[in-house]
Amino acid sequence: MSVHTSKGIDYVADWIFQIDDLVPPFCVEVVLKDRHRFYLHSVASKDVETKSLVLRIWDLRAFSDNDLDDLRTNLNSINSRKELNDEQKIHPKLDWANLRLNIKDIAYCVEWHDRIWPEDERPKIGF
Repeated sequence: MSVHTSKGIDYVADWIFQIDDLVPPFCVEVVLKDRHRFYLHSVASKDVETKSLVLRIWDLRAFSDNDLDDLRTNLNSINSRKELNDEQKIHPKLDWANLRLNIKDIAYCVEWHDRIWPEDERPKIGF
């Protein structure tokens, strides 16, 4: 699926519109032009023509620093993205929310690599 702008390819849109699976917490950070930051959970829906998106984002608002440490520890025990389907088993406070926006609201995305992003074998990197 390709999203083109008048000056060429919109790499952010092309990349984000290709995501079709659940993304582990802390692996993809979406930064909006208003400086808000969110960790991507999945792309719930997308419209290439209007460049509109509904992104699911990991909701970490209720997490304390200790909770975040526990979450990172728990993520180390996950071996497959399928295990991310039940977020309560990963951490009791882990949840997600829907973020509705236009692709032009996104300033940039950071793709942090983890051993299950993509799903091939990777060594433990700290969470």
